[in-house]
Amino acid sequence: MILQDIPRRNARRYPNKTALVFENNRFTFKEFNDRVNSLINALIDLGVNKGDRISIIADNCHQYVELAFVAAKSGMVINPIHPTLSARDLTYVIHNAGTNTIVFTKNYLNTINNICQELESVKNLIVIGNSQDDMKSYEDLVAEYPSEEPEPQVDENTLLLLPCSGGTTGFPKQIMHTHKSCFFIMLDMLWEFLADKEDICLVPVPIFWGLTVPYLLFPHVYMGCTVIVIKDFSPSNVLKTIEEEKISTTLFSSNFLSQLINCPDITKHDCSSLRRVAVTGAPLPAETWKQAIRIFGNVFVQTYGLTEVAPITSLPPESFVLEDSPEKTKTIHSCGKEAVDMEVRVVDEQGNDVAPAEMGEVIVKSPAVMEGYWNAPEATRETIKGGYLYTGDMATMDQEGYIYLVGRKKDVITSRGKTISPSEIEDIIYRHPAVFEAAAIGLPDKELGEAVKAVIVLRPGEKADAEEIIAICRKYLPDLAVPKSVDFVVSLPKSAVGKVLKYALRDKYTKGC
Repeated sequence: MILQDIPRRNARRYPNKTALVFENNRFTFKEFNDRVNSLINALIDLGVNKGDRISIIADNCHQYVELAFVAAKSGMVINPIHPTLSARDLTYVIHNAGTNTIVFTKNYLNTINNICQELESVKNLIVIGNSQDDMKSYEDLVAEYPSEEPEPQVDENTLLLLPCSGGTTGFPKQIMHTHKSCFFIMLDMLWEFLADKEDICLVPVPIFWGLTVPYLLFPHVYMGCTVIVIKDFSPSNVLKTIEEEKISTTLFSSNFLSQLINCPDITKHDCSSLRRVAVTGAPLPAETWKQAIRIFGNVFVQTYGLTEVAPITSLPPESFVLEDSPEKTKTIHSCGKEAVDMEVRVVDEQGNDVAPAEMGEVIVKSPAVMEGYWNAPEATRETIKGGYLYTGDMATMDQEGYIYLVGRKKDVITSRGKTISPSEIEDIIYRHPAVFEAAAIGLPDKELGEAVKAVIVLRPGEKADAEEIIAICRKYLPDLAVPKSVDFVVSLPKSAVGKVLKYALRDKYTKGC
């Protein structure tokens, strides 16, 4: 498979070009390939074989990138884990994966010590940092073992990546991505970034996020780009890094983009090197896109996807039309059209395609779809049916194929038997200049079934009251969609990728009902 050959090929083509940068560490493609090979040879000597799972509990570092390509070259499987999971969830994830080896950064030593007695399958503990007791040092292993090319047997069905789902309704599910699915994710993202070997890519997101490896790392290393890894994701540090390293491509969560354009340092740094920025996560209001484009230029491509499959859709820069007729500007409210290797449909409860503008569930067929959930055949059968992955996301599709996300299936509001899109309500609320973030949810109501509630975060120093919010909604929305109540909060509960956790809001406001 192609993924297996990337480090070796780049070492041959660009031996002296900078491949990877993290803090004061800079490695050429030749050095990068040698380090990957040495680690593979060390792991084999420690009894780690093709198909064995390596759990990673670490902050961003250059070793994390190396481990991704260890998996690509060797047939070993990496299991990126959110380091701040509870001890209960960490133990479950590692045990469920049947992990052979754990690699961790030294700041999580106490975490490992607290759970290691319960992990019967774990044979090796490898620390990125100074070695501890019977633990191996990552850097010692790289230094002690030869950099000879390994000879693994890898095919398209070999498991490569085992990321975790959000785990919002119980233990996290572990999602199986093979060399084939990772290759097609990479292929689609090459198109999204229009990546070129001269690009300099910034990784301003945690590598343990679901698909950061095939979404961001694989396409740029494949093209021979330089990859800059950081672990300080503050807006000011990201802006500073863009200027200093002349970053041309990167990926932001939609939540982070909102923070970035409101950062006080936004005018202090030259970001003109940016050429293409992929944005993923919750849909953004038109006003936020307008502000971002005024600051950075029309460099954005919005992608929509899940850890199970991505990118499902793509909205390229030419579709970010800000000033024109309503027919042309409406696309900025969409998440785009189906991506290159995706077949995307919007269907009703019976699996039939809905008419344009009617609401239904987004389903996807693609070689980039996950193999299934690890050790969870029933959950896999519920999600993949008839060759399609059922996303649980509700949307409409127009006649041109643009898809407009409405919300999670469980988040759609039903009032007097009619379905209401939370995103349409939120888009109107964002027209109020004091609003920074907004979420519309449905709460139980004896008369209506569900009544709309708006939960709002105001911009620093700004003021607004419930009457103003309700008035602007009444001006543009039908009566059923107008919030019956408004609450102002300091922050909204969010997932790791910045999506508002509406189930958490509903739980908060329905307690005692």
